Amino acid sequence: MRRFVTALILLLIPVYLTGCWNRKELNDILIVQAVGVDKNKSGQFKLTYQVLKPKVLKNPTNLPSSSQQKGVWCFSSTGKSVFDAIRNATLSCDKKLFFSHNKIVVISEKVAHQGIEDILDIFLRYHEFRPDAYLIITSNDIEKFLDTTVPIESIPAKELENVIKNYLANAKTFPVRLYEFQKMSNTKSKTAFVPFVTTKSPLKQSSQTQIFYVEKMAVFDNYKLTGYLTHQQMRGLLWVAGKIKSGIYPVKIDKGLFSLELIRNSSKVTVNKKEGKTFFTFRIIAETNLGEKYSYYLISSSLIEKIKKELSKSIKSDIQNTLKKSFELNCDILHLGDIYYSSYRKPLKFDKNSISVSIVVKPFIRRFGMMKE
Repeated sequence: MRRFVTALILLLIPVYLTGCWNRKELNDILIVQAVGVDKNKSGQFKLTYQVLKPKVLKNPTNLPSSSQQKGVWCFSSTGKSVFDAIRNATLSCDKKLFFSHNKIVVISEKVAHQGIEDILDIFLRYHEFRPDAYLIITSNDIEKFLDTTVPIESIPAKELENVIKNYLANAKTFPVRLYEFQKMSNTKSKTAFVPFVTTKSPLKQSSQTQIFYVEKMAVFDNYKLTGYLTHQQMRGLLWVAGKIKSGIYPVKIDKGLFSLELIRNSSKVTVNKKEGKTFFTFRIIAETNLGEKYSYYLISSSLIEKIKKELSKSIKSDIQNTLKKSFELNCDILHLGDIYYSSYRKPLKFDKNSISVSIVVKPFIRRFGMMKE
């Protein structure tokens, strides 16, 4: 019996040693770093791929100053569907595309207006794609956008990823991954936002390289692009969502200017119903440091109170502008419908006449820098 069990174990071991049975050799694939989705004049999907050039990247002396030295190259393919276009790429290149390292999905503004629910399906469904890739919208030509020569990184997708992740320092944008967009769109408000990125010259006279610029935030209502948020309006949204990490608030008092650095914040939203009207209260706590002072005023307790008062006004103005834009677009950007539903289990009537909002801000200035005055 013991011999039989031993023999059985020895026979079963190879079953669990399949290892990399579906491995893909580096020489047989094209590693995609960014993919762009657009439509051509005939209505077919046109996909543009930014793929790595391993031979260039393995030489650290190469600089991204010319197309020959860039660590990537771009090409396009078309098809009746997104998947069809991807497979049609093999008609013009000798290797199969590999999307498991894809960082960015770029969608053209024109396609975004038509709706992107069906386009995102393959990026979330197919096993090779990463649902944590960042989603962005652009009005630029997709081919030129992905083929941009950037000044620092040899892989433009890497530089683009770093730019949109810089929201940590400015609090005027917010990076959104594919699964996060899907999650926002599947809420009661059905509203999501995505960075809108363009390119521009780093200097007026420079033309060889371009830099990416997060110009504004695109607002989607039920997967369709409906409008845009300015940096200020986006900051208002981040205050309510409690997503601000850091940023600068210039506060003007008479002829003086004080730059406050946001270091911490928290927010709480409560909802009540009274006489057929819905009342939302936003309670914001903002902690800042004084980083810069253009003023002859000496720092005193009365001056600090004035600065805190102006900071509160600025934060309230940001949130009110976001709310105003929300009603203009008839789009629940602040996800008030979800907050209401969690309390009353009923859909919110999104109408500015039936919704009232009050904003309470508690500002703090924690430190004043390395100078006494």
